[in-house]
Amino acid sequence: MPHPSAPQDRADAAVAQVLIARTREQLCEACATASALPSPAAVSARVDGTDLFVITPDAADLSSVGPSQTSVFGIDGRIVSAPWDRRTTPSSASSEHAGIHRAGAGRSAASCAGRIVHAPTPAAALRAIAEPAGSPPADRAHPGSRTSLPPGKVGETHHTTDPHHTRSTQ
Repeated sequence: MPHPSAPQDRADAAVAQVLIARTREQLCEACATASALPSPAAVSARVDGTDLFVITPDAADLSSVGPSQTSVFGIDGRIVSAPWDRRTTPSSASSEHAGIHRAGAGRSAASCAGRIVHAPTPAAALRAIAEPAGSPPADRAHPGSRTSLPPGKVGETHHTTDPHHTRSTQ
């Protein structure tokens, strides 16, 4: 006799598969508009409602990456699903991405040339990784602010002569 929760387990598994497929598509849509990077990069996105994330392979031109080339990992770093195309190798930065997702630092992450960034969306992560290390993002500068936050600092108070002035890189 089947376990009473077996139908629910099958339904949960089906929902997870749909969420994974959507995440693969969304990740590849963001990659399709990305500029080529000087070094191979990878981008990942958390699968909603799960302890999983989808990650691209390492590639200098992520715009050509399709869903069949992505891998699914658990936030514990274990591979759940290898690329379907059977030719692509999962990203060498998957353990670093797992750490970002495990810490809950962002819904998405991107890595390139030893750097890793986190952001709320894959497109934002790709834009951040394309910027030179240590430079503040030009599109996020606060009007009138002359100093930038140190790299890796997000949402800290930025001290100026005005005690009510704060700055966030988000």
